[in-house]
Amino acid sequence: MKNHLKYFSLFFISIFPGIALIAQNEVPESDFFSSIRANQIDSYVTFTQGIGNLEPLIFEAMVAPVFLLRTNKNAQYGATLSTAIRLRMYAEESAPVRSPSYMPNVTFYYNIPNFHPEIGGSNYFFLMLGHHSNGQEGEFFLPNGDYNTQTGNFSTNYLELGLFFNQKIVPFSNTSEYFKTSVEWHPKLDMSPELEGRYGFFRLHNSISINRFSFGNVKSIFKNVSHTYDEVPRVQLNVETTWIFGERNEAKAFDLGERFNLNLKIAFRPKALKDVSLFARLYSGEDYYNMFFYRRINFLQVGLQAFAF
Repeated sequence: MKNHLKYFSLFFISIFPGIALIAQNEVPESDFFSSIRANQIDSYVTFTQGIGNLEPLIFEAMVAPVFLLRTNKNAQYGATLSTAIRLRMYAEESAPVRSPSYMPNVTFYYNIPNFHPEIGGSNYFFLMLGHHSNGQEGEFFLPNGDYNTQTGNFSTNYLELGLFFNQKIVPFSNTSEYFKTSVEWHPKLDMSPELEGRYGFFRLHNSISINRFSFGNVKSIFKNVSHTYDEVPRVQLNVETTWIFGERNEAKAFDLGERFNLNLKIAFRPKALKDVSLFARLYSGEDYYNMFFYRRINFLQVGLQAFAF
């Protein structure tokens, strides 16, 4: 019984922050701040490790509360603060959670003129100051030369500069499209020195998110109905890619196995669920879980997701 309570508590904590943020959608706001919310990481929890080459898990979860800082609803500047944590609970005796990824960040946003004001949407530049560590202080390598994935010290800081824009591809359709492109740079500031030549300190990210709303929601837009829970997309498709530049395990410049990451996710919100959705995602690329960065993982997972906007 004790273990079941522990699993339930961790499960609840994993999805609660994202659920709490949904309530903010009831407050009307500008396209700029709606688009800022769309740029946030969704809290989620998976059912086991899925199908692929991950070790057996009870679940993987992202706890990503986001605090939006703004002076008023029509401001042209904004900022967000997040204390994101990713964790994996292993399907082993005592169900350990080993060295979660701590990823706090602060992001600044600047609204820029709309490319096509006649069809709505919002565009902005953003600059993120981020940190990624596992809270450990042990040796990076084990005596036999293997990576110390349990207590090895993994730590890095980075800047991410990018452009985010929300432009409708098909006017008057019941979809909303978001595009993002950014460059991530790790300046070797307060970084684990062993990452030099192994991690890849320059990264190019690109993503597209397509959110499909119900036809009832489209009608409400023309009737000037205030924001409701029904404005949460019924179906959401995300495609994200990353290319890793720089020295990385002596990989060649166009080594797909070492440098290319692909994340494909589709989420569906049944009518019975107002705050969470079911999702399936296919991932192939670098393991994003701190000290496991050295290996490539491929998997298909399903789980629950809380929309952050």
